[in-house]
Amino acid sequence: MSDHPKISIISTVYNTGPYLRPAVESILAQTFTDFELLLVDDGSHDGSAAVCDALAQEDARIRVFHQPNGGPAHARNTGLDHAVGDFVAFLDPDDYADPHMLEQLLTTLTQAQADTCFCRYYDVSADGSVRLAPEDYARSLYTGAEIDQLLLGMVGSRPHHPHDVEIGMSVWKGLYSLPILRAHHIRFLSEREYLSEDLLFHLDYLAHAGAVAIVPEPLYYYCQNPASLTGVYRADRFAREKRFYEKVSAELALRFPPEVYRPRLDKAFLGRVRRCIAQEAAHNKNSLRNIAAICRDPLVQAVLRELDESQLPRLKRVLHWAIQHHCALFLYGAFRLRSAPAPQIPAQCRRR
Repeated sequence: MSDHPKISIISTVYNTGPYLRPAVESILAQTFTDFELLLVDDGSHDGSAAVCDALAQEDARIRVFHQPNGGPAHARNTGLDHAVGDFVAFLDPDDYADPHMLEQLLTTLTQAQADTCFCRYYDVSADGSVRLAPEDYARSLYTGAEIDQLLLGMVGSRPHHPHDVEIGMSVWKGLYSLPILRAHHIRFLSEREYLSEDLLFHLDYLAHAGAVAIVPEPLYYYCQNPASLTGVYRADRFAREKRFYEKVSAELALRFPPEVYRPRLDKAFLGRVRRCIAQEAAHNKNSLRNIAAICRDPLVQAVLRELDESQLPRLKRVLHWAIQHHCALFLYGAFRLRSAPAPQIPAQCRRR
């Protein structure tokens, strides 16, 4: 490995079991080879730490850092502290990358004279099916005020849009300028307080980006692992969703008038509320009581009153009507009917 690789890839590791080695091998198989891979072991106790050390012995481009468990955001910040590349990329240890991902990201970024680049990605579901994640990029290069539209697409979608957001907010599909990150002291906020540290990261980072290039091809495979932080039931999920909403709202209010960001943010928030109710219905024996409490919540009721739902799909309008009228039993039944059987880990996430 050179003393100054072009790209630093950061992967946080916590009890990743059989997924870690395939994820790392997808990086080692990249057609672009001038990189370092930083594996940050966040206090694993399932043998993942030893796997990290073994991988570092096999390839000099891998560096390993062990630390007490502090969560993915803390581990990513450790990686940022030690990164030496011109650009930074991220890999979740239960996902994998197309062999051409780094090459295409860097080539597109360089040709566009951009400082940041995103690609499309695939969703790999728990039953093993693979589909292109729906994203709605308006152009191949965002500059100046256009970057605000890119950010707003991550915050939420316009009224007519069929999905809750237009553009995925995750950092693992991007290439970021390390000088920008260092110059503006950009860090990840803890997911233990806010459920989506990635959007908060982009709120900070994109305010300083000069140009963002887009690769239209999907080059990353996001595996829906039911054992991950995003897949497990959490009793405090709704409370954290509210904190996240309030934090993002406060940040956006510093940059945009309410009529620009609030409809998008509110629409996305209600999507998160529906997911909270779905998790309660699927996993919690006290779900009716908790669903009723979500329905009665003043913030939820205020958002429902303000949001223009005229262009939403019928099913979402019905669910929102049920939430607004505190129909907990109806919501419980509706989401139980939509619940899938206990998912199995797809083969694509176990091996390549």
